[in-house]
Amino acid sequence: MVIASVVTEEVEDLRLVLEKPSLSLPHATSSNGKTVPIQHGKDSNVDFGAEVYGIDLNNFTDADFDFIHDALHRHKLLVFKQQPEMLSPQQQYKLTSSFDPDETTGGFAHGVDPFLTSHKGVNIYGIPKRPAIPVQPQVHILGRGALPENHYSFPPDFEVQGIDHEEFHLPPHISAEEREKGASRFYQWHFDGSLYNIPPPRVGCLLAVRTPKGPDVTVRWDDGTGTEMKIAPGATAMVAGSRALALLDDETRNLVMNSRIEYAPHAFVWMSTAHSTRLGHLIETEGLEKPLDQLPKWDKEKVAIYPMVWTNPVTGEKSLQVHGQGAFKLHLKDSPDGEEKIVDDLREVRAFMHKLMRPTLSPENIYAHRHEEQDVILWYNRALWHSITEFPKSYGPRVMHQCNVAASDHPVG
Repeated sequence: MVIASVVTEEVEDLRLVLEKPSLSLPHATSSNGKTVPIQHGKDSNVDFGAEVYGIDLNNFTDADFDFIHDALHRHKLLVFKQQPEMLSPQQQYKLTSSFDPDETTGGFAHGVDPFLTSHKGVNIYGIPKRPAIPVQPQVHILGRGALPENHYSFPPDFEVQGIDHEEFHLPPHISAEEREKGASRFYQWHFDGSLYNIPPPRVGCLLAVRTPKGPDVTVRWDDGTGTEMKIAPGATAMVAGSRALALLDDETRNLVMNSRIEYAPHAFVWMSTAHSTRLGHLIETEGLEKPLDQLPKWDKEKVAIYPMVWTNPVTGEKSLQVHGQGAFKLHLKDSPDGEEKIVDDLREVRAFMHKLMRPTLSPENIYAHRHEEQDVILWYNRALWHSITEFPKSYGPRVMHQCNVAASDHPVG
């Protein structure tokens, strides 16, 4: 998951990262995989997600992967239950990369990680909020708190620095006292991707190593509506782009079907000096973005201009896939052959993005996944939006292994 205020500079050429290892899978003629759709309750409009049984991800076969590939595109989120052991970083990378056999670099979706520290002769790369696992550097550790003992060459006192809305959201913030009692926020609604040069991953993958222990927290919208939602501590919140598209009025839906978004060059560096809305879906228009001439070197040809609506290649379903915080310009058309209108005033851009995103960001449309240790979740990154959520420090550490790999292609409508 993207952490906006701490993202490192993207590299110009992912071939600088490493060669992609072999992804050959053991052969089998059939799979024992079984999916059970997640039941979301009578008050929910969520229509995605399934639990998967019968597949050991540390030993999955080509037949298992065929089953997983089809199930993921149909359910958009898979939760792998009853895993005999923790998923290894090597197998997590193999699972994630198998969705894109044409991708040749094996590169992390945000480029090369900087050097972080070393321990007993092993170099560790990344940033304090997203260190890479040395044995498989495309797999990063997210969360907050101390790692388990002897965890993949990390020093014994190493702690992952968690995200904190006080570093990014528009004040006023939730007080420390309220947060310790369970008040929470969505940190950033997004799909994974650098939004510049590097194609966004097709899938995302999370392994729950350690989960916070405590009562459910109350997520607050803090946008003047008084909206709140009870969720599990440390849950990953998700909404479907298909639901977001369906909630638009006919005129707006027709417009987005033919329109594109231009994202800021080095978007996460650009927004790092600004404030997010308290709901985590947009940047506040205060003129605090880093000026373009102060960004790392960038090439106009590598600026990402993506369709607003992306198509599931297996089901044909259309999803509104937008990153409101990174949006820089709008390329609006009301028909395939219509005249394109460019909107470059950030206040207008963000008002339009709010119109697109806010309707689906309501409790009845959100699935907040309760992570259980040793479970693995896999989601189709080109059909869902997601957000990290906060929880009290007294609940203990949250340690997640995340893998997302740059794709071989940019999304098309």
